[in-house]
Amino acid sequence: MKIKFWGNRGSLPSPLTARQVHDKVVQALAAAHGQNLPADEMALSEWVTRHLPFAVRGTYGGNTACVQINTGGPDYILLDAGTGLRDFAHDYRHQHRRGSKPGFPVGAHFHLFLSHLHWDHLQGLPFFYPIYAEGQHLTVYGGHDKIEEAVRAQFAAPYFPVPYEYLKAKMDYRRLTPGQDYEIAGTQVRVCEQNHPGASYGYRFAHDNRVFVYSTDCEHKQAEIAAPDYPLLKFYADADLLVFDAMYSLEEAIYSKADWGHSSNVIGVELAARARVRRLALFHHDPHNTDAELDETLFNTRMYAELYHQEISRRANVPGKFPAEVLTAYDGLEVEL
Repeated sequence: MKIKFWGNRGSLPSPLTARQVHDKVVQALAAAHGQNLPADEMALSEWVTRHLPFAVRGTYGGNTACVQINTGGPDYILLDAGTGLRDFAHDYRHQHRRGSKPGFPVGAHFHLFLSHLHWDHLQGLPFFYPIYAEGQHLTVYGGHDKIEEAVRAQFAAPYFPVPYEYLKAKMDYRRLTPGQDYEIAGTQVRVCEQNHPGASYGYRFAHDNRVFVYSTDCEHKQAEIAAPDYPLLKFYADADLLVFDAMYSLEEAIYSKADWGHSSNVIGVELAARARVRRLALFHHDPHNTDAELDETLFNTRMYAELYHQEISRRANVPGKFPAEVLTAYDGLEVEL
């Protein structure tokens, strides 16, 4: 099972500004000053990777939520339809070129799982090219009872010029019940209701002895997570990768932005450790946070994970380290499970 991240921001897209690009160039030149840089492009690329922090040499991206699961099967599994869905569609179209032109294979089936119906998780749908082509099939899944109504609204006048009735792909909708197990596109799927305004739903996918959990737009209350039977612990249990809503700092999640429906990196570490999660991916980044700030958050999160593990090991003599790895999701990241 391979996971690819196409969009990771929360609330609204946040592309790089000209000033931010300028600052990255200045920082890169400052780091290169006085260095005996190689002239070969490949060697120069290796130098950049070794010597420049990710916040300087790259970007975490500005697309809103969209994640792909590749199981090696013929179908496509997608999580949420933020603006990252457009980049997935662009890549998909160019992978199936017909001669010199991009195209679409007949009979492709896309399985789209929606965490919830807020706009940042739907706004990529009108720009999902396959739904305008014959021979394509999109099934939309979710826990809400008005999924089709929400999707149709993305095409409603005066907000979008193309009516829903113009779509050429086969469109169908399926409501999933929390707590039940489903087999969809060759994977075992379980759904869990989460704490978020209007409700959101997390998804647990199992395939070929690997487990992937997608849990965004979920607020974890301090009074609840301390309980040993906190429901999300079982839902996260033994996951190979947990995508976790870490939009806020701990202070924001507990105090200044309580009841806004999101969580923090600190809570993510503690829940991942208790659930024996192998890899934790911080997700749903605040659109105000710069690449440098996200780099700093990742560093601090890894430090906290190490300290938390040491304390847990000292008190409880727990074998193994969980999470063994903490990463921050960025547009284009691929993780092999």
